[in-house]
Amino acid sequence: MKLQNLIQLLPAFALLTVIGCGSSAPPKATLEQNAFASVEGLGDVAGDPKMFATAFVDGAAPDNHQDYAQRGYEIAGEAEVNGDQLTVPVKIFGGVVATSSADRAKKAADVGTTTQNWVLQRVGEEWKIKDAPLG
Repeated sequence: MKLQNLIQLLPAFALLTVIGCGSSAPPKATLEQNAFASVEGLGDVAGDPKMFATAFVDGAAPDNHQDYAQRGYEIAGEAEVNGDQLTVPVKIFGGVVATSSADRAKKAADVGTTTQNWVLQRVGEEWKIKDAPLG
């Protein structure tokens, strides 16, 4: 084979190598990971009453969404799944500066840290919060 022909085939070999070696789609998030994202992202959506309501099962959103916006949330242990319901310990901490829909910063919450059990309900393919006590 002539050198010129080999050089012309080089891009095709490179492409086949890239395609064939470990090019796989990123793993899909598990249902449990989706539930954890719903919990840990609650502080971000709590500044907007409409977005806050969509994080909860219909009719379960608390009226005090501002209180939720001033706190942060972190999964604090193992989740217990029972059918379409999941219970998980959530660490709730203060000191988070909340923003309103107008992006004006509000005073940070001056509350301690607590851990509460939250209940989530699977609605279709996503987890929505059913009960989220602050403490």
